[in-house]
Amino acid sequence: MKKISLFLFLFLLFFYTQGQKRSVDYKTSLTGFVASQNTLPFWAINNKHGLIPNGHGALLEVGLFSDFTNRHKIQFAYGVSAAGFLSRPDNHLILDQLYARARWRNLRLDLGMIHPEEEYRGISSTNGNFIRSGNARTFPGYNLNSEYMKIPCTQGILSIKFNWADYMMIDDRYVEDTRLHNKSAFLKIKPHQRWEIIVGLEHWAQWAGTSPDRGKQPSSFHDYLRIVCAKEGGIGASVSDSINALGNHLGREHLAINYLADNYTLSFYHDIPFEDGSGTDFRSFPDGTYCFYYGSKKKDRWITDIIYEFYYTKYQSGSRHDRPATPKEMEKQDPNSHFYGRKVLGGCDNYFNNGEYRSGWTLYERVIGSPFMTPGLSGNITRVINNRVIAHHVGMKGRAWQTTPYKLMLSYSRNYGTYGNTMKKNQLSGALEITLPFKNLPFAVETGIYGDLGDLFKDNFGFTIKLSRKGKLLK
Repeated sequence: MKKISLFLFLFLLFFYTQGQKRSVDYKTSLTGFVASQNTLPFWAINNKHGLIPNGHGALLEVGLFSDFTNRHKIQFAYGVSAAGFLSRPDNHLILDQLYARARWRNLRLDLGMIHPEEEYRGISSTNGNFIRSGNARTFPGYNLNSEYMKIPCTQGILSIKFNWADYMMIDDRYVEDTRLHNKSAFLKIKPHQRWEIIVGLEHWAQWAGTSPDRGKQPSSFHDYLRIVCAKEGGIGASVSDSINALGNHLGREHLAINYLADNYTLSFYHDIPFEDGSGTDFRSFPDGTYCFYYGSKKKDRWITDIIYEFYYTKYQSGSRHDRPATPKEMEKQDPNSHFYGRKVLGGCDNYFNNGEYRSGWTLYERVIGSPFMTPGLSGNITRVINNRVIAHHVGMKGRAWQTTPYKLMLSYSRNYGTYGNTMKKNQLSGALEITLPFKNLPFAVETGIYGDLGDLFKDNFGFTIKLSRKGKLLK
C-alpha cells in the first residue's frame, strides 16, 4: 500500500501541474442492487472490473480523466477512479484506477492501474480475451505497448504490435507479493483492404513472492530472465519449478479473421488457452474459445452489435499427466530423472490453477480470465474449482425505437468441475441492461434485470438501478 500511496501522491502532483493546461472529464455514478437471494446473479457481478460485491447494497463511483491531446509529439493522459460500497457492515473504499500514460507515435507507456480496453462493444463474455477479461480488479505496474506498425518492404500487407509488462498482485493471496510478467506479439496480414488476418501469442507468468510453506521464492534478475524465457528454476526453486518452468505460466494463442465492410464488420476469433507445453503444441484441442461477431457502424438501429461465443475447456490435454512407463520406455530414460519410471502425457492442465501459486489465476477472489471459470474456497484459499466447461454465450446491443440503448446477454453452460473434483451441473444466466430515455434529468438512468437458473448457482433474480453523470471539470 505504501507504493500505491506514493504513486497517488505523484499522480495528484502531476494532475495539479497539468490540469490547467488541458480538459479534464469527470464521471460519477450511484448504483443500487438487490436480489431474491443473499448473493447477486452471475451477470450482475461479473465483467464489472471486480467492483460489485456479491451482496445487496449500493456502489458509489467517482472518476477524473484526461485523454491524449495532439499538442505535442509526446502526448500524455491520466486518470483516477474510486468506488465505495455502501449499506453493509464492511463498507470499504476501492481504488479502481490510477494511471498516467505517455504516447509517442505508435508506442505507448502505461503506468499504474488501468482497465483493459473494451472489445466487441462490451457484449463479449471475456472482452475478447480468455486469459484477461474485465472480470477482476486492476493491478499496479507498467505496460509498454504499441499499435500495429507496418513492416517495411511488405507494401502494408504485414504489420505487427507487441506489449511488455510487469505488475504486482497486491491482494491477500497464498503467495504474498506475487509478481506478474506479461508479453505478447500479434501479426496482422492484410491481403485486401477489406480483409485482415491476425495471429498472435500472449504469455503471462506469476513469480517471486513469499510462500507460507516454501518461504521467499526466487526473485533475482536472473530469475526474471528465466520467467521471460519460461525456463526451469535455479537456486531456491521448488522441485516442481526445477523440473518444469519457474513460476506459474499461462497464456493464449490467438487467431482472428475480420471482414471490414463500409457499414459493418464481421469477425471470427479463436483463443487457445495454455498452462504448459501441452497447450502450446495443440495437444489440448479442441479446448478454446470460438467467436462470431457482427458490428454495425450505424448506431441508431435495433441491433447494432451481436456476438456468439462457444467455450470448450473440458479436455485439457487429457485426464492424466503421466502414467507408468513400459520396460522399453524405461530403457531410454535417465535413472536420475525425477520422472524415471513414468511416461509424461502432458494432460490434466487444470486451467487457472497452480500447485505453487495456489491462489491461481484469481485476484481479490475473482477470476482474471473468463468468468465461466468458477472461483471458490479450497480450505481457506480462493482458487478455481470449476474449469472444465462447455458454454454458449450470446450478446446483443442496440437502440430500441432509436431512443433507448440496451444490452442483452444470455449464457448457458455445462460445468464439470476439475479432474481432481468432478461435478455435472447446468447453468443458465441472463442480463438485460437499459438506459432509460429521460432527457430532461441532470443524470442518466440505467436499469438492469438479471437472472440465474440451474444447478451451479442458486435460482436467483436481481435488479439494479444506476444514476450517472459525466461532463467537463476543466475545459
